[in-house]
Amino acid sequence: MNCHLAATLKHLRQSVLVIGYGNPLRSDDGVGQQIANDIASWRMPNVEAIAVHQLTPELAEQLAETDIVIFVDVYPSHTDEVQVHPLALAQSGVTTGHCCAPAVLLSTTESIYGHHPQAWWVMVPGENFELGESLSLIAKQGIEEALNTIERLIRTVRTNHV
Repeated sequence: MNCHLAATLKHLRQSVLVIGYGNPLRSDDGVGQQIANDIASWRMPNVEAIAVHQLTPELAEQLAETDIVIFVDVYPSHTDEVQVHPLALAQSGVTTGHCCAPAVLLSTTESIYGHHPQAWWVMVPGENFELGESLSLIAKQGIEEALNTIERLIRTVRTNHV
């Protein structure tokens, strides 16, 4: 088997974990979970998507078993810009209570398991965080853009990751 074919096969086996988080009972705050559920319905090979209320240290075990992780959350904004950021380890691996930020969760994974996945953070704009389940127009548009962005990100990272 030539080196290019071996590298291609390796990329196809890379596991991707998408973690969408937030509270779906606080309107736009549930965007991350909705996106994770939508991605789960794609049934892409080696792509798992989970929806959680918050990031917890218990997710470190799952992160240790994946090659690439994409965190998805909402941020307060009146613009329609979906943001995508590569993530590095946090300087401090300390959690506050039971929830933690994505970079802290990566650091926790690194300190417990000795490695962590390549990580990205997709932030979707939202403006309605009131009790309820209705989404603002900005959040609805952001969901569509985020889904397209995540699909491209998965394909790009798998192709470029060696």
